[in-house]
Amino acid sequence: MLNSQNSGPIPGANYTSDTRNYPWHRPPEIETYDATVEYVMGLMQEEETAEVVYSLMGIGRPLTNIVAGLMMQSIARGKFQIDMAILAAGPVYRYLQILADNEGISYESGLDKKRIPITSTTMKALLGIVDEEDEEEDASEAPTEAAAMPVGGLMGSPEPTDESVAPAEEQAAMLGMNEEEEEA
Repeated sequence: MLNSQNSGPIPGANYTSDTRNYPWHRPPEIETYDATVEYVMGLMQEEETAEVVYSLMGIGRPLTNIVAGLMMQSIARGKFQIDMAILAAGPVYRYLQILADNEGISYESGLDKKRIPITSTTMKALLGIVDEEDEEEDASEAPTEAAAMPVGGLMGSPEPTDESVAPAEEQAAMLGMNEEEEEA
């Protein structure tokens, strides 16, 4: 008799269920690199897609985000696999650059490594809840350039300063040594 408390999936049910519920569960429609690049570039010939892409470029969205969106949309439709999208992203990016240059649209590449420090005010601005009081507070909260950059890398220790090194007596006490052991 089945226990009514056990409402989890039946072990092995995934082996007998239909795995073609979603387009990305099926074999891709496009399997070659050249066909993948041609397909995505062909999307730009569709009026609706072209309008969206040119509008996104016009409002300053980085080309890398636009390419990622085109690729994710195609993967979701089952056109090609993720690894093929990664391979085709470079030529599609370059194609969008050429289209933007031909149309005279200034665009942001998305490849520059500008980093905006994350503060409470920047998060509120992204969410659209900025108050005038927060703008004044955040000026004192923003880290300086030197404070934001670690010295020894992600896992490296910072360079010691005079304030960070304990005096010799305190170091000996931390190690459990008394004055006689320290002198020896």
